[in-house]
Amino acid sequence: MSTNKKAYIVPHTHWDREWYFSTEESQVLLVFTMQQMLEQLENDDGLPCFVLDGQSVMLEDYLSVVPEDTDRVKALVESGKLLVGPWYTQTDQCVVHGESQIRNLLWGCRDAERFGGVMKVGYVPDSFGQSEQLPQLLQHFNIDKCVFWRGIWEGICANTEFVWRAPDGSNVTTAVLEFGYSAFQGMKAMDTHLDGIDQKMTERFWPGERENFLFMGGHDQKPWQTETVEAINQANETRPYQYQLCSFEDYFASTATGTLPVIESEMLYGKYSRIHRGIYSTRYDIKKLNSDVENLLINQLEPLLTVANQFGLKYPYGLMEKNWKQLMQSHAHDSIGGCNTDSVNSQVKARIQAVRENAERLKEITLKQLADSSTKGKDGEYVLVFNPLPYSRNVQLELELVLPTRQFTVYDGEQRVATQSIDCELVDINAIVQDPTTLGDERFRSWYRHTVLVSLEGLPACGYRNLKIERLADAEEAGPEKAEAESQAEKEESVTIANDALSVSVDMHGTVSLSCLVSGQYWHDLLTLVDGGDDGDNYDFSEPHADYHVGFNTEAENIRVCHGPLRSEVRITYHATLPADLSERAEQRCSVKQSLDVVLGLAKGSEQLDIAIEIDNHVNDHRLQLHVNGDFARAQSIADQPIGLIQRGNDESALSLWQQQQWTSCPMPIYPMQSVVAGETLQGGLAVMTDGIREYQQYDDSIAITLFRAMGFVGKPDLKYRPGRLSGLPDASPDSQLQQSLSFRLALYPFSGSAYDAGLCQRVKEWLSKPLTLHNGVVQRFMIAPPMFTAPEAYSLLALNQPSVTVSAVKICEDDTQSVIVRLMNVGTEAVALGELPAGWKVQQVDGMERIVGDITAESVVPAHGMLGLRLRK
Repeated sequence: MSTNKKAYIVPHTHWDREWYFSTEESQVLLVFTMQQMLEQLENDDGLPCFVLDGQSVMLEDYLSVVPEDTDRVKALVESGKLLVGPWYTQTDQCVVHGESQIRNLLWGCRDAERFGGVMKVGYVPDSFGQSEQLPQLLQHFNIDKCVFWRGIWEGICANTEFVWRAPDGSNVTTAVLEFGYSAFQGMKAMDTHLDGIDQKMTERFWPGERENFLFMGGHDQKPWQTETVEAINQANETRPYQYQLCSFEDYFASTATGTLPVIESEMLYGKYSRIHRGIYSTRYDIKKLNSDVENLLINQLEPLLTVANQFGLKYPYGLMEKNWKQLMQSHAHDSIGGCNTDSVNSQVKARIQAVRENAERLKEITLKQLADSSTKGKDGEYVLVFNPLPYSRNVQLELELVLPTRQFTVYDGEQRVATQSIDCELVDINAIVQDPTTLGDERFRSWYRHTVLVSLEGLPACGYRNLKIERLADAEEAGPEKAEAESQAEKEESVTIANDALSVSVDMHGTVSLSCLVSGQYWHDLLTLVDGGDDGDNYDFSEPHADYHVGFNTEAENIRVCHGPLRSEVRITYHATLPADLSERAEQRCSVKQSLDVVLGLAKGSEQLDIAIEIDNHVNDHRLQLHVNGDFARAQSIADQPIGLIQRGNDESALSLWQQQQWTSCPMPIYPMQSVVAGETLQGGLAVMTDGIREYQQYDDSIAITLFRAMGFVGKPDLKYRPGRLSGLPDASPDSQLQQSLSFRLALYPFSGSAYDAGLCQRVKEWLSKPLTLHNGVVQRFMIAPPMFTAPEAYSLLALNQPSVTVSAVKICEDDTQSVIVRLMNVGTEAVALGELPAGWKVQQVDGMERIVGDITAESVVPAHGMLGLRLRK
């Protein structure tokens, strides 16, 4: 037989834990699939291996109900026949936090090692886009090979094999699944499968000639066909091509030889396979909840537990593993993408909410233990303030206090703290205290819940200190100062709030202007709210063929300004009459009155403008965007990605080709971000920070933040931007219309110079990493035993004095309670030396598994666009 073409076939199954079916349904199918697969691997010597979709959670799901097969699984993993990992779940790479992706590999590799070995290939068969930094992420775990399907076209690389290089220089040898992961689609006769393989090798659509081809012998939730080995042996005798069942390592050993092209790019293009950029904004409610929980775990709880561990409060490894794994079970591409049936999306949301509840209680109890221990024996009432970042900070933050008085004073040591009252409400103390009898006669007094803004300086680096609360009689000296509210008179042209850095004005029509007093930059008509139609589905935004855009407006009587000693605000109610659905939009008919509230906030000393938006959505099939009209110098953006920043344009060249070349979907300049996107001006630029909003769109003259989009189907056929068949299923998805109240939090930060030198990732990290507070007063959710350890009244764990790097994580090492892991990122274009190391610590470099790979000195560097893991031990 001819040997000029050879099919390398990797046995596998692609396993969505949930999609149009639930995880419970999936687990039943998995039991039958795994039992058959184990028997086949044990008894068929011609079957070299089987890939468990690159995710170790499949073994966890299986052995949780068939634990008696643990030894069988271990024997097959140790022999190299059952290939497990390196991921825990097949994570999305675009909307999931970079630290979450690191933990996904950490737990995937750890679990695979427990069974006998890790498949050292970054296998991502169905992720809706590949991050530019995936090679660095994989190399952080000593993985030097990658296999993926979606996102590439010959405009990036004409080869299906290449060296993929991340911006920091990390390389992985990469193979593209030219034909996807479904060479054995369905339970068809093997001759039919092989006919399909032959046809693909003959009529391949990727440019260039080649002899070796990679195929995945399997499909979605597909069991292995027992006749495969015999059919392959027979085909090698009767068919014109050669066929080999193999592992990825076998394929790379045979094909990835010689000099391969070097490619540096993200993979977000849908020429040969749909990329579904619309998932970045599908089900904003789930995206926001997930972002909140990621921030809770990474930016609050882990640093808090690390500090508490120093005093002997045992690190809760089991709880944290449970929280991370349960969260990552919602990070698979379909799960977090929201492209599921409503019933499955509700399970995804419930799972994330369960993690939130567990983590919040763990945070609350740990704060209470620290608060009790650090003020033991002291008279008075205290508030513990914890700074999770490893450098000293000056902050404004909100405190919630429940006191039997309207008036009080806050002291930081001997210094009286500047305060501003936000809210004060009368509460029934008997309804919010577990055991009111512990209050004695005070339970009969009037109690108040205060929300108060305080300004603090020099919070300890990765540490805490206690503020003292002095209650005042209501007739005594005034307590927290209140903001003064002013009505906007119709005859006034505008209202203004300002500090030493910024000035913000809003005219009587709601037009917002911003001045940067430091750089001299000025933006008029900076923000525009635009509502347009969405004829897409849970996978993709698609502009209706007959779209109609509607803007939001306001009048002077709907604008209020509040000037305060610490923070001033402008509150605006905008309104519009919108089309109720696509049919009304096609007729340019508007029947639904829709309002939304915008609060522009400016804190004393702040260099950024805070924006809060609230809407109770009453409209179907639409997308709401906030256009930032930044007078940008070019149609380019700089956004954060899982590691560092990436610069993007408006995809003009790809947009000009997609219809002519019959791409699977339009390469709309809709992009993912982690939490910040910026445009550069002639003098500097303007950055938009977001909390849980993951999508922006690049226009020629603006950057539009997609607040949310609402649509009513899992999948629809023949979309304007995605012609042909539907994606997913044609199921109705009314919950995805998001007929509910939605809140959004953003901030604008003007900067000078280059976006890469503006410290954007550091700034957004600080913005999201709010200090934690606990009023150690009468209101506690649970009664807990007194702490068994002693802690000082104030404490700092460690300080890193390198302002040019961003702290990605501070946590206890998974294998050593005496070691602290700190992960750093350098988003700049030059390597940065660490400089002075934390005093009293031995510092070493670690990989993603938190294993030591070398020593660290003051001269050690964090590479440009790179990350560095540190392990600190006293």
